[in-house]
Amino acid sequence: MMAELEPTNPSHSEDLANIEIMTEQLGELSENNRRLRRKIFDLYTVFEISRHLSSMLDTDTLIDAILLTCLGQMGVESAAIITAGPDSPLLNKVYAKGIDPVSLSDIAIDPRNPQIDSIIRNGKPLTINQFEELFDVNKCILAILRQYNVNLIVPLTMKNRLLGLLFLPAKISGAEYHENDIEFLSLLMNQLSVALENSNLYVREREARRELEHTQQLLIVSEKMAALGKLSASIAHEVNNPLGIISNYLQILSNRKLPDDVYANYINILKEEVKRIAGIVRQLLDFYRPQQEEIDQVDLKCVIAESLALMSNQLSNADIDVNLDLPNKMPIIPGSPEKLKQVFLNLLMNSRDFMPSGGQIDVSAKINGNNINIEFSDNGPGIPKEIISKVFEPFFTTKPGREGSGLGLSVCYGIIQWHQGNIVVRNNPRGGATFIITLPLKRADET
Repeated sequence: MMAELEPTNPSHSEDLANIEIMTEQLGELSENNRRLRRKIFDLYTVFEISRHLSSMLDTDTLIDAILLTCLGQMGVESAAIITAGPDSPLLNKVYAKGIDPVSLSDIAIDPRNPQIDSIIRNGKPLTINQFEELFDVNKCILAILRQYNVNLIVPLTMKNRLLGLLFLPAKISGAEYHENDIEFLSLLMNQLSVALENSNLYVREREARRELEHTQQLLIVSEKMAALGKLSASIAHEVNNPLGIISNYLQILSNRKLPDDVYANYINILKEEVKRIAGIVRQLLDFYRPQQEEIDQVDLKCVIAESLALMSNQLSNADIDVNLDLPNKMPIIPGSPEKLKQVFLNLLMNSRDFMPSGGQIDVSAKINGNNINIEFSDNGPGIPKEIISKVFEPFFTTKPGREGSGLGLSVCYGIIQWHQGNIVVRNNPRGGATFIITLPLKRADET
């Protein structure tokens, strides 16, 4: 007699079904957890890379950092980025890790090709097959990419412009590139494009600054030559006087027989006049000496004295007296004696030009904390209040008849700024103007 079958327990079947569902859910949770951990890791990596890229300004260093990140993060043996070269609009400059860049040197892609728009619009990494479909790639280029097992191509774009392409081979593990990989690489290229743009802006700003500094130096030289022309005209008169004396005494010596003591006296006079000419020429040569860019030690008392000596004849002829009020011990400061002499001469010439009927110039100096203030004050007509704020602007002149280049005070301002100082002008209550130069006793970059 057959044994009776035990009835099926419905609750047992339900438990098995629930276990299967829970197992599936646990598997999904585990996979989601793995993906979440991977995404967190990728985001952290992008964050760290972004932080480091923000401090890098050299293109080679930026791209090397990205390539090394790709090697470690994607698990590939090699990686390469192709960008535009310095002298070509084509994408033909190769950066590579794990592969010889020379082997990819025959690749040249024109980003201006209309078909590139499809790559830019897509904005996502492409497989080699997608790349071939979207872009009519030169067969030679395609052969090179396939030879090196290029599996994924990631565009590097900025403002609808293709800046470059990242080439990645198949993974060492043989695994496919997943959605997380694609998202990570897209973020990485976005960060690189921003960093490269910042690098380019820095380079352009640096070049513009160099060009500005060069232009400022040309202005300084130009204004110095203009001042030199004015000085030369005055010095020609100064040299002419001793030359006339020398000529007269030589004529006396050649036409007459003189007692020995008189003869010796005349010879001494000739020597003194020759020394006088030599001194005038030496002053002119000192002023003409090429500018020094190096920081030197400046004896301000000496520079002021030399400037006044160069202008003494001109000021005397213009019936202008100079009142000098300097400390007994003037400090030695860092700077350029020639440049400061140019500033002082320019201020003295300005005062002379505005006092055609004569007057007085007061030159004074006073130590004020970590600075020294040097003032050039005259009792001329002063500067109209509506234009006093413009006197340091390039090409602005207040001289009678619009004489002058309008660069003198602008150049003076640039020279004082180069010395890490400041120059301002104010009108005097009783007439005339005062230029106040503030110079540091030590430069800010001195340790």
